[in-house]
Amino acid sequence: MKLRLLLLAVALAGCRDRQQQPTPPTAEESSQLNEMDDALNGLAANKEEEPADRSTGPSNTSD
Repeated sequence: MKLRLLLLAVALAGCRDRQQQPTPPTAEESSQLNEMDDALNGLAANKEEEPADRSTGPSNTSD
């Protein structure tokens, strides 16, 4: 019974304060976020085009 009450209390505590949401970004912040998103997408596209660097991986050869 105590376990059920404890679980209920934890569940209710987790559901509390659902009304508090972060404020949406301003126009300037949104612009900065979009610029960084584009820059990261560009880096990811460049990374996909380059061949994989396998020089640092472990060797599978045995002596």
